[in-house]
Amino acid sequence: MIDFLKNRKVQIAAQAVVITGLVGGTGAVVTMNKPVTLEVNGQAEEIRTFGGTVGDILDSHEIDVDKRDQVKPGVGTKVDRDMTITVNTAKKVALSVDGKETNEWTNANTVGQALADLGVDAKGADLNAKASQRLKDKGNDIEVTTSKDLTVVADGKDHKVSAAVGTAKEALKDTGVKLDKDDFLSVPMSAEVSDGQVLTVNRVKNDTVKDKQAIKAKVETKKSGSLYEGETKVETEGKDGEKQVTYKVKTINGEEVKKEKKDEKVVSEPKAKVVIQGTKKKEAPADTGGSDSGASGDSGSGDSGSGDSGDSGSGDSGSGDSGSGDSGSGDSGDSSTGGGSGSGGGDMSTAEIKAMLGGPGSKWYQVAKCESEFNPRAVNKSNNAHFGLFQFKLQTWQSMGGSGNPVDASPREQFERAKKLQAAAGWGQWACA
Repeated sequence: MIDFLKNRKVQIAAQAVVITGLVGGTGAVVTMNKPVTLEVNGQAEEIRTFGGTVGDILDSHEIDVDKRDQVKPGVGTKVDRDMTITVNTAKKVALSVDGKETNEWTNANTVGQALADLGVDAKGADLNAKASQRLKDKGNDIEVTTSKDLTVVADGKDHKVSAAVGTAKEALKDTGVKLDKDDFLSVPMSAEVSDGQVLTVNRVKNDTVKDKQAIKAKVETKKSGSLYEGETKVETEGKDGEKQVTYKVKTINGEEVKKEKKDEKVVSEPKAKVVIQGTKKKEAPADTGGSDSGASGDSGSGDSGSGDSGDSGSGDSGSGDSGSGDSGSGDSGDSSTGGGSGSGGGDMSTAEIKAMLGGPGSKWYQVAKCESEFNPRAVNKSNNAHFGLFQFKLQTWQSMGGSGNPVDASPREQFERAKKLQAAAGWGQWACA
């Protein structure tokens, strides 16, 4: 029997006395006593009443109706036999759906009915109470975690989640994906998730990387009076050193985000390069008529310098200093031409010059062949600035102790000056070397 009907017999007895006095007969009482089903918040009981309206019956059973309560049929409806009167009182509910909290009112009688009444889809959801649990007038707390479809991306793969999960941690747990010590999700583990959300697992690695790097060699400069100003010579070839640098490198999903230097160790020391710079002042070349006339004669002999001694004599006569040279052999013709001193370049035959240079296996032989074709009076016709067997510049020739023009000197003198230049500055003075 429902609570509000506990004193039903007493109430009916009192009503019967009043009605009997008014009507005055047993037959009239039976006629006005109607059977009615009264259902309050889902609890029903058969009663007999003399009330005329639904409101009369509610009043007689001390049921106070609030404006939020639901009464069917309405309180002004006349009572008929076998009528069912339904009363669902208003209940206050503290509702939490996926962490969002609200206060609601409902006329439902169970948790499941309340969720349906409040428009909450509880299919597949997790509830803090059974759906059949009855509601009280007050103090109803309902927590709902709805079912969601999410995606967890980890290690290049998509892991689908279709479950009632409320937080990112719960979603990750559903996939079975594990996080290592430094790994993290794209949202906090405690963050609430929503339907359709994508969560990303970020894999973090902290590695120690060793890198070998070059240590650049320094260049040291020395001054020397053995070389002229503007001339340089490498005394010691330098060599780069090597060091090993240790870094701590942090990557997220394979991408480097931080690189921190932790240690540096020298594997091999660099060796400095030493360069000698000349400081010797250069002297202006002497301007003599003999060298001029010799240069003039050279221009005519340049074409025949590669021939034998006979050719050389022919070439010398072409330079036409005196004509007396024609009467001698090729060698004597060379020595008498050029308009210079008796040490002019024609005191040796081509064969003798080749022998002097050491023959075909000698580097000097190769240089003279390439530079002048063994012609001690050769002149570079492209620039008129290089002379003799070894194509000296006048300035270089004079810096080696020569005077005038190389073509006016004997092949032996030219060879001696060339060897002196090679000793001071190396074979790099000749491209042919």
